[in-house]
Amino acid sequence: MNQSDIKTKVDLEWDDKHVVPSVVHPDLAFLFQQMNEVTLREMETREGERILDVGCGRAIDAIEIAKRGGRCLGLEPSRQMIDHAKERIAQSGTEVTLIRGIGEYLPFKNCSFDKVICKGALDHFPYPDKAVAEIARVLKPDGKAIIAIANFESLGFRLARRLFKVIQTIYREKGSEYEVWQVPVDHASKFDYTSLKRLVEPCLKVERAVGMSLFFGFPWWGQLLDKLPKGISLAVLNYLDRLARHLPLLSDTILIRCSPKDEIKATASMAKMG
Repeated sequence: MNQSDIKTKVDLEWDDKHVVPSVVHPDLAFLFQQMNEVTLREMETREGERILDVGCGRAIDAIEIAKRGGRCLGLEPSRQMIDHAKERIAQSGTEVTLIRGIGEYLPFKNCSFDKVICKGALDHFPYPDKAVAEIARVLKPDGKAIIAIANFESLGFRLARRLFKVIQTIYREKGSEYEVWQVPVDHASKFDYTSLKRLVEPCLKVERAVGMSLFFGFPWWGQLLDKLPKGISLAVLNYLDRLARHLPLLSDTILIRCSPKDEIKATASMAKMG
């Protein structure tokens, strides 16, 4: 499978305008916030580090990394998202280099980056296993990869599916064409904690795994939080989030921090010397 073949399976004009619903309840707003904060915390950006953001989207993380002293490059296949990213970077006053490309064929030499981040993007790639191999290849031997992804076997999604089966059986009603726990049509893969670990293990060693948020997607949960006083709603979300840190198997979002495996380090180093 060459680069041209893979590109035919990538939406080069993809836009994220449909991702955020018209009404954002506290659980979704909290989940987005935690994904940003926890990912950046796990990055532990140091001054002058060379960092690659694979599937950078609007460059939200890349901008924050640049603000913290990192030299960040954002890779993104979609022309629309590159345009959004350029606009946001210009407004931020930071320096981020944007490159249009696909994760399965990173246009960089072996051992080029101190860290690689891929947040909320891996399930869009036609060949995520190849993207993970590329991430391992471009990492320095002591580098770190941070991958964050939606968990489609989260506790909230599992309970929601079961509840709606009961409701459909009792009332003989069909659900809507798309429910939040269903894999979106623009996703190429469905991930959970087990499948994510299995995907990265050939190339990367998982050093740490954390979960973020619980119960997103459970029916009427967001509406209930809307009705509670803001302070109580936030306290509930924070408590569940602390539980989720130790329960990546059930959490709404999974983050893993990895390093290259020894055999990948050796292969990349030999290729670099050659």
